Amino acid sequence: MKAASFTPGPSSAVRYLTAAGTREEKVKLSGMAGREGTESGDTMALRIRDLSWYLAFGHHKTMKSAPTFVLWWDKVAVQAGSNSGVPCVKCFFSSMSPELHIPTPWGGVTFSPPLTSGPPPPSLQPSATARDPPCPHSTGNFGGYNCGECKFGWTGPECKRRKPAVVRKDIHSLTAEEREQFFDALDRAKTTIHPDYVIATQHWRSLLGPSGEEPQIANCSIYNYFVWLHYYSVRDTLLGPGRPFKGIDFSHQGPAFVTWHRYHLLWLERELQRLMGNESFALPYWNFATGRNQCDICTDQLFGAPRPDDPGLINMSSRFSRWQIVCNSLEEYNRLVTLCNGTDEGPLRRRPPRGSGEQLPTVEDVRRCLSLQQFDRPPFFRNSSFSFRNALEGFDKPDGALDSPMLSLHNLVHSFLNGTSALPHAAANDPIFVVLHSFTDAIFDEWMKRFKPPDNAWPEELAPIGHNRLYNMVPFFPPVTNRELFQTAEQLGYTYAIDLPGSLEETQAWAVMVGSTIGGALIALAVLVLLLVLFHHQRQRRGFEPLMNVSFSPKKYMGEA
Repeated sequence: MKAASFTPGPSSAVRYLTAAGTREEKVKLSGMAGREGTESGDTMALRIRDLSWYLAFGHHKTMKSAPTFVLWWDKVAVQAGSNSGVPCVKCFFSSMSPELHIPTPWGGVTFSPPLTSGPPPPSLQPSATARDPPCPHSTGNFGGYNCGECKFGWTGPECKRRKPAVVRKDIHSLTAEEREQFFDALDRAKTTIHPDYVIATQHWRSLLGPSGEEPQIANCSIYNYFVWLHYYSVRDTLLGPGRPFKGIDFSHQGPAFVTWHRYHLLWLERELQRLMGNESFALPYWNFATGRNQCDICTDQLFGAPRPDDPGLINMSSRFSRWQIVCNSLEEYNRLVTLCNGTDEGPLRRRPPRGSGEQLPTVEDVRRCLSLQQFDRPPFFRNSSFSFRNALEGFDKPDGALDSPMLSLHNLVHSFLNGTSALPHAAANDPIFVVLHSFTDAIFDEWMKRFKPPDNAWPEELAPIGHNRLYNMVPFFPPVTNRELFQTAEQLGYTYAIDLPGSLEETQAWAVMVGSTIGGALIALAVLVLLLVLFHHQRQRRGFEPLMNVSFSPKKYMGEA
């Protein structure tokens, strides 16, 4: 690929936005599951989504100059290193020279600063290279789109103090006040325009509009941005009109399933904390391991009961009956070679309450999953066997044995809810998604605490694209690697009020101990009964005999004296 040079012109003022794009690159056919086709022997051309790059426009609403513009390469972020290189837009701007060429395995890219009426602002003056950013926030625990906040789990002016952990509780154990606060926060997030981010509405070739100077972006609400992130991670790769490539998923079917959704929830939790002005707020979880064929949170007091006249819809008395879904028309986006633009596409839908014999997972399913000691196994895909991650995601049986048509745990719950939740690109529209994945994360956290896996338990290579240990999770911005989320929840600033079942080995050991105790007691009792029977039988055979053969004298006690 030729080096690219970008010099965007003026556009409407936005504060800070990230827009994810795609780019054509060569990918080696190295046995990666789901990839087909060849070009020039053993390579093929794919327009891989923003594992390769991010477009970032940074501009405050009150400023009138053209927005800054940067092409963010995933490989650059990895090569620069998360400890020393470019974690924030601000740092990257300050480390750019007016004409900065960065070599990549695909030929390189040239950055050009935006056109302005005067000299470049101080943050764009030539300074250091991208490998040596002078921004003081480029190291340590700073994060956020502008380096203006702490990474998860940290607090304080210098982000050097551990933040007190918030506690995620079972949604059924929330007080009436806590429950109302949670649902009110969701409702407000659904209708509040996100103050910092907008979404890209066009495929990368059309991202800057017909003139090349008009970024194709749109405002969206806080919750809809949460939905859009999940949609973008699973959407088809667009090779052209009518040519979607469906073999890439950055948030499922690989090790990143657990870390991607963990970061996704952390992001929403922080957004809701800000929206309510309550840093102690925590997302609840839904313990779906009931084994029932009923959804015990599908009530009007919680996430909405079925509508009597149309059980696939939510009852009108629930606030969620008014929610409209976004990012649902995947086939239409593919046909038009475009992206979800955040427009409403109809109401939430769920399964009818009856007519299906499908049941939710059981406590025993969770126990068996937590007994799997290996985090993941080759090929690190949906056909991995005896893999904790794959069993939790739900492509394996809970005990790790591979069964291709099998649905368990996480996947089974999505299937059970049906409707909007059954479609990966649209599932996050249903607010049940939040509490479902919070419980899934609780199981992951319990596994982390029990087995304390080393860093290399996560594959460094050979996992699907976006799923290796040091790969960035698409499309979060600033970039964050899977490795950074492969730790216990407490290190990230939250814990769970939960009592999950012990491992299968612990249960079996306990059963053996109890069985041995009971068995020993039964044997002792049997021996005692046998002795009593024998004694009684002997007495009957010999007839009655006095206990002592003695004779009595009529003399008084003192007579002899």
